[in-house]
Amino acid sequence: MNEDKIGIRSEEIGNKMIVHVQGNLDVHNTHKIEKDLLTLVSSSGKSVIFNLSEVPFISSAGLRLLVTTLRHCQEQKISIAICGLQPAVEKVFDIIGMQQLFTIYPDLDAALK
Repeated sequence: MNEDKIGIRSEEIGNKMIVHVQGNLDVHNTHKIEKDLLTLVSSSGKSVIFNLSEVPFISSAGLRLLVTTLRHCQEQKISIAICGLQPAVEKVFDIIGMQQLFTIYPDLDAALK
């Protein structure tokens, strides 16, 4: 996928909604998916797993989107987890301390167990 493009797709597996994010989560892209993402998460009523395995880069705008979604899920009493962090994104998560906010799994298989 072109780095300037962003996309989300979802699938339901059991009692979980998997949200696959593709592209850079940066200031140029996050606004394109924020409304759809919040609507998707709200309408499902299921536990949410964000699969970020196709996200090579995340900026503060992307982090803000994830935290906004987390807060939205908490208000709805929906659990949320993240999986598939690429090394550059994982490094940002480590520096910022995002592990304190999110349950993070190495890959989708681990998140689904």
